[in-house]
Amino acid sequence: MTAFQWVGLFVVSTSAVVAAQVPLTMEPRHRVTFENAQMRIFDVNLPPGETSLDHRHDRDIVTVSMTGGTEIRTQNTGQPWTTRGPRPLGDATVAEYAGKPASHKEENTGKSAYQLFAVENLKASGWTTTPAATGLATKLMTEARSFRIYDVRLAQQLSQTSHTHAVPTVAVLVAGKVMSDGPDTHAKANAPAAVGLRQLDQPGQWVLIPQGDTHHVVRLGTADARLLEIEIR
Repeated sequence: MTAFQWVGLFVVSTSAVVAAQVPLTMEPRHRVTFENAQMRIFDVNLPPGETSLDHRHDRDIVTVSMTGGTEIRTQNTGQPWTTRGPRPLGDATVAEYAGKPASHKEENTGKSAYQLFAVENLKASGWTTTPAATGLATKLMTEARSFRIYDVRLAQQLSQTSHTHAVPTVAVLVAGKVMSDGPDTHAKANAPAAVGLRQLDQPGQWVLIPQGDTHHVVRLGTADARLLEIEIR
């Protein structure tokens, strides 16, 4: 085979790989539930025995496990399959893809659904460096260039907390029930996202806390409550 033919074969094979990939927003098991100029929120649900399409990531993303864990196999494009152990409920990780895009597909090899709450930061660079938020029962769990993740736990000893985020923030319920209260002056601008006074009583429900708003969270009932708050920097 001539050098020209080798080059042609390489171009064809590379084009076929690219064509097989789909943008994250076009992968059917990654459903966009909210989008604005700063972020996208995804509901990820991969049933047992199913495999996602090979999909591309080009922006940084946070994923939060919304189940007790199931085994997953992941294949980065052009690489062998690797097995990943179950992620516990509320496990949160940041993957940095801006400036270094990648693609992969996932297969659920477990017996229960693989469910994630995911937030994508749409900035390609220039992430903010504002100070972190502070408050009772509020622990900074992860700090990355494009996100901060806070673990808010309201137990019997402490049933409420207040804090202010300098950047837009998504608060997602992991366990228990809470009432999240804050100004609703930005509700219309952020529709259809939940803003202002909202009750969260099912894991995966979320509220958007606009930049600079102070919000107050109160545990409802007797069970401990837990939220993860994700700052979009």
